[in-house]
Amino acid sequence: MNGDFTVAFFSMEMVIPELPEPVRGANFKGGLGILAGDIAAGLKRAGIKGLAIIPLYRYRWIDGKEIFYGSSIPKVMDLNSLNIREINRGGTIVYGLEGQVFDRLYTDDRWQRIQQEIVFGKTAPLLLKKLGIKPDIVWFNESHTAVAAEAIKEDPYFKGTKILFTIHTPDPAGMERFSEQWFDELKIDRQKYYPIFVKDGCLDFTKAIMDLADAVNAVSDEHGSVTCEMFSSHAKKIIGIRNGSDRDLWLSPRLKEAGEHISSEKIRTIHQKDKQDFIDLAEAQTKITLDLHKPLIGLIRRITGYKNQYPILDPIIRAICADRNETVDTPCGCLKGLGMQVFCAGLASESDERCKGWVKSFKGWMEAPILRGKFVFLEDYYLGLLRKGASGCDIWLSCPWPKWEACGTSDQRTTINGNINVSTRSGGAKEYLQPIDLIAGTGNGLFIEPYDPFTVYQKLATLSDLYYAFCESGDNTWVKIMMNAFETGKSLDIVPMIEEYRKQIFVPLLNNGSR
Repeated sequence: MNGDFTVAFFSMEMVIPELPEPVRGANFKGGLGILAGDIAAGLKRAGIKGLAIIPLYRYRWIDGKEIFYGSSIPKVMDLNSLNIREINRGGTIVYGLEGQVFDRLYTDDRWQRIQQEIVFGKTAPLLLKKLGIKPDIVWFNESHTAVAAEAIKEDPYFKGTKILFTIHTPDPAGMERFSEQWFDELKIDRQKYYPIFVKDGCLDFTKAIMDLADAVNAVSDEHGSVTCEMFSSHAKKIIGIRNGSDRDLWLSPRLKEAGEHISSEKIRTIHQKDKQDFIDLAEAQTKITLDLHKPLIGLIRRITGYKNQYPILDPIIRAICADRNETVDTPCGCLKGLGMQVFCAGLASESDERCKGWVKSFKGWMEAPILRGKFVFLEDYYLGLLRKGASGCDIWLSCPWPKWEACGTSDQRTTINGNINVSTRSGGAKEYLQPIDLIAGTGNGLFIEPYDPFTVYQKLATLSDLYYAFCESGDNTWVKIMMNAFETGKSLDIVPMIEEYRKQIFVPLLNNGSR
């Protein structure tokens, strides 16, 4: 069995670019939502029959704006007091569950959160039955979706359906745990399922879905090893398959129009136009005009502890942005200015006081004399910003704590557009990022190794020298590295990722009953 099977994809968030704002922004918050939308489109492109089920949220989590779905997404039925809406994501049908319980994505109200996950878990399998669809595989993403596993296991309708669970982060914040006193809210067989769902005095959805799943995977080789260490009793079930990105969505429209076989001169010309668009976006939202002719570093990510943006940048940001003929006293010593500029964006969780403090500091940097006009921060996170950042930056900086970035796809989206990465040697980047060899003109990025701010400064200094050598003396190594990145980006598409799922999980599960 290679292709004649159906996969039902369950996720609590998804980017659906076919939808308008603010509807689109209400329904994803980070990497899982982006990946989920890419997978939905990728299933169709990979020739796999698929559908997806997600909630649709009433309020945009960024600003609390109320969302009205009636005019943007057609309703196909009512079910369990929910409106069931149908969306086409790149050729795959996504069913959205809309109702009062789904107020805000990943609400901090834990009681409300578990109610959302229970309603989703009860409704998603029932919807499959109402549609007359018996999937061969139900693909659970993160433990927020775990409640549905009991229905799949217990309902004779789903006899033979296999359960795949993908864990997307080693961060405990992404692993759903609730008070054990709430077990009866699940309305499932206590004698049979209490020992599965309650572990170490907690209602633990992650361990439960690992118990119930026929296969478990992490999202990179390294994350697979980390997950095996975290969940050693399930290690025999766990493998790592690196995430991909929907190249059709993330590739600059100008690059797409230029075709696959592009000259170095053309890629540079196109990049400058995309960079100008990115600079224009910054100016429109901050009134700060960045310089088209200086190297531009991008960091557009959720502002959260393990991504570590502020602690990495704070000791070196003044030297990064200082002119090249300046020297700057920093906590790392007296450093030469790099003549670079930084575009940083993201949002902190409403309950994360530490990261809200980082945001306040980033905003203050824009007014600091040595950084004014050279550092931009946007307290925002939306699809258009992510797309322009991926195509418009010269350098993408990813600096999470080692082994905490399960995969990371923001660096992939930059590589797809032929731009250069400076990254922690962690997650998915370990599998495709090749260190630059300046003599040979090979490689597509640089690793932060050892992991500290001064190393980041050193790597950026290398790229600053390379960039200005190209601009001032015509040394073409910079553009060679861009071309290397662009070629690497072709292999990071979502379809090769799904083909790995087909080969390593889907077909073995369906042919043999186990991976």
